Amino acid sequence: MTHDSDCIFCRIANGQSSARIVYETERFVCFFPISPDVYGHTLIVSRDHYSDLRNCPTELGTDLIATVQMLFERYRERIAATGFNLLNANGKSAEQSIDHLHFHFFPRFPEDGLNAWPVMPKIEPDLDKLFRLLSGDVD
Repeated sequence: MTHDSDCIFCRIANGQSSARIVYETERFVCFFPISPDVYGHTLIVSRDHYSDLRNCPTELGTDLIATVQMLFERYRERIAATGFNLLNANGKSAEQSIDHLHFHFFPRFPEDGLNAWPVMPKIEPDLDKLFRLLSGDVD
């Protein structure tokens, strides 16, 4: 396992710092943030130190999905969650606050008042040009 002794998430994953851990697997540890944003807000943190999705092994995705499914099932049974949002930021421009791969799991409830979809600025890109740039080979 790779760890960074200066990283709070690595210290929690290694048991060197305390946290309210609600679920853990071989590859992830799930715990409450110090200041939750919603009822049941849980961080899903990789045990190994990867800065974000851009440098983690792709097979971690399978374990992530299994972890999210298990969390939701537990929250559905124990606190009557009916859905969830999963939030992840990669890099400073995406507002990533801690340089360690993690996801925010927000359990959802009927009429909870949470609007988890960001308000996007209006844009009018040339979709044909953008499509040419992003699909296939660029000349």
